[in-house]
Amino acid sequence: MAIIGITGTGSLVGQAIIKSIKESSFKEEKFIGMEYFENTIGSYWTDENYILPDILDDKVSDIMWLNAVLSIINDKQIEILFIGVDFELPLFATYKERIENETQCLVVVSSEETIRIADDKYLTYEFLKKNNLYFPLSFLESNIKEAIRNKEITFPMIVKPRNGYRSVDVFLVKDENELFEKIEKVSDPVIQEYVGDSSTEYTCGVIAFDSKVKESIVLRRDLKDGNTSTTYLKHDYPVSIKKYIEEVSSHLGQFGVCNFQLRLDAQGIPKIFEINARHSGTTYIRSLYGFNEIEYILEYLLNKKEISFTIKEGIVKRYFDAFLVEES
Repeated sequence: MAIIGITGTGSLVGQAIIKSIKESSFKEEKFIGMEYFENTIGSYWTDENYILPDILDDKVSDIMWLNAVLSIINDKQIEILFIGVDFELPLFATYKERIENETQCLVVVSSEETIRIADDKYLTYEFLKKNNLYFPLSFLESNIKEAIRNKEITFPMIVKPRNGYRSVDVFLVKDENELFEKIEKVSDPVIQEYVGDSSTEYTCGVIAFDSKVKESIVLRRDLKDGNTSTTYLKHDYPVSIKKYIEEVSSHLGQFGVCNFQLRLDAQGIPKIFEINARHSGTTYIRSLYGFNEIEYILEYLLNKKEISFTIKEGIVKRYFDAFLVEES
């Protein structure tokens, strides 16, 4: 029996990881959860759940947090650990080698450099540009006036935080007045070309190790409140999307799965506007189409085996659910 660790059992990503495992050939394995809050929904889906020191508290040092993680991994003999919380990614990337040297556990996390690029939308733009990959034109507040003088700006544009998430503080601006008004409202903004529209937006996943792409999936999506509400999969999506995300992945040097969010421009060219160097909230949705990235990683890392997927066309709608915890 494999012992599988999952952090962030209360997050959408952590829950998606657990649900994907439960729909795989590893559903009978032992699950160990780690969280920062009691009684998260995912904690009821694990065999055991542990509370970590709150790393966002100034009184908690990285070493205090790391020692707690090491203690749980060693005590429960966790063999592989999936990360379900965004803010943990840089930490696990920093301490991946130490954790793996001091335990028998594999940590499914990309390098510090990969995470740094993915976490910063301007660095994402620079990475794409440097590697001659399609990108949305992007500017910082410090060079926006020069870009306007040089007529590099074509409205509408998007103003958003360099390190934002779930469409928080994202604004569509239609002229210079709106542009500078919204820049003042966004902390550390990036100003980007407005690409396509909501009907050409895709969320994509790529599994890769050592710059070698293993599998990928392309889903068109609808958003509600910044989160994916409905996804669509058809086999006749432009092949340029799949080719593009796999080429980006091969340059990124990811370990495991990366999530790419993109739109097609008026010429049908795919342009990534966000990279998540982790599993995403759509991880379980992908498994419903037959793309179970968690099962693939478990087979690949634990059993040295590569599996293939049978992908189904269809629509997946996300909805609210409820879970009863009976009092003993």
